Amino acid sequence: MIDYNNLKLYYFTGTGNTLKIAKDIAEKIESATLIPIPNLMKEGKKIVIEGEMIGFIFPVYFARPPVFIEEFIEIAEFRNTSYIFAVTNGGGLFGQTLKIFNKLLNKKGKELAAGFTIKMPGNHPKIASLQRKQHNDFYRQEKNRVNEIVEYIIKRKSHKLETNFGLLGSFFSHCAFKGLYKRSQVKELDKALWVNDDCAGCGICKKVCPVGNIIDSEIESKWQNQCINCLACYHNCPQKAIQLNKKANDFARYHHPEIELEEIINQKKLII
Repeated sequence: MIDYNNLKLYYFTGTGNTLKIAKDIAEKIESATLIPIPNLMKEGKKIVIEGEMIGFIFPVYFARPPVFIEEFIEIAEFRNTSYIFAVTNGGGLFGQTLKIFNKLLNKKGKELAAGFTIKMPGNHPKIASLQRKQHNDFYRQEKNRVNEIVEYIIKRKSHKLETNFGLLGSFFSHCAFKGLYKRSQVKELDKALWVNDDCAGCGICKKVCPVGNIIDSEIESKWQNQCINCLACYHNCPQKAIQLNKKANDFARYHHPEIELEEIINQKKLII
């Protein structure tokens, strides 16, 4: 492993894909510290980001950074950072995600030196249903991409911010997801979630929610209209009791096989 200037990796994950990427980078750079963004956001304190090398690793929602990440950057204070990079991942359109993220940093007087995308199994069941590649193919590709990315990081090299499908794809994704993005801004996306009679009251949905958006009772789990669209509750429900959309559907459930449930729960508890 390479000991390289105390790299700090800020991450947020719903089903483990992002955390897997962050851990793989950290395995190759010995001094890297993984910092879960939900832990910082829940404290309600001033968030200060400082260090020679900073990485942001997060999923793509609606072909752009999650609103949760936008809010994080908006309230963060940056100090003494000289090399900033970002790695996004998702199963659908990346669009202009990294360029949008860079504009958020620009408002803080900062700039992305490098930006990378990694395709992973889709977290949203509808996106996942369109994917034809086997999960293991995604995982092998992720390993190769991480090796490439680490080479840029250790040399502090710049890299063009990666997009996909060009301007036409960006226009299409903007039109397709405009309404959903606006709903995510006002935290309304949990209105599509509900619980069927299979609920065992285990409370796992409450534990995995990065923002404490779920309360449970003896009857069922309830959402508090602060959803950030990670779908951790849906994918990690052991009884498959949480349903998506008005009618019951057997959409695929997913979590990264190398990430433990406790690791997803702990992102709002501690720094790894």
